[in-house]
Amino acid sequence: MNKAISLLASTSALVALTAAFTPATALADKPDWRYVEGGYTKLDFDNNESFEPDGFTASGKYLLNSNWYLNGEYSFFEEGNFDFDMITVGAGYRLPVNATTDAYFGANLERVDGDIDDDNGYSVNAGLRSMVTEQIELAGEVGYYDVDGGEATIKVGANYYITPQWAVGASYELIDELDIMQVTARYAF
Repeated sequence: MNKAISLLASTSALVALTAAFTPATALADKPDWRYVEGGYTKLDFDNNESFEPDGFTASGKYLLNSNWYLNGEYSFFEEGNFDFDMITVGAGYRLPVNATTDAYFGANLERVDGDIDDDNGYSVNAGLRSMVTEQIELAGEVGYYDVDGGEATIKVGANYYITPQWAVGASYELIDELDIMQVTARYAF
């Protein structure tokens, strides 16, 4: 009996010591691929400083199996008497790089619906998402966006998980002369 207690105590001490000296990244989990989020978005057109619409964005991703996912995003923008919507619907493939980082590749249908003009198009993207700690996720993405003229895109972002399900985040995306800045709240399920 004393040997069992001694063995249990030694094992517990070894586990505690290992956890104490393990880097935080080793304790981090994989990025969430099942979530909904919403928040504030602001557009900044480099060639038009008087037109800077802002509005609400709602988006989400849903992992169908271990690799394939669906995604969607809806944004509503307003500036004075002018308003327009941006809609993205697509799918992609996620590929684990290591225990805390995933690479992904996606293709989307795009729609811009405004008071003056409506356009359809597509986008493709590739990126990395990594849980650098249990609470911090960093993301980077490159892509191509083609709605009334194709442009290369670059996007960076970060999320801070307050709990395992709730996070706040910020992102910045550059599409030629258009800057898109977002602040969001996320619920992972």
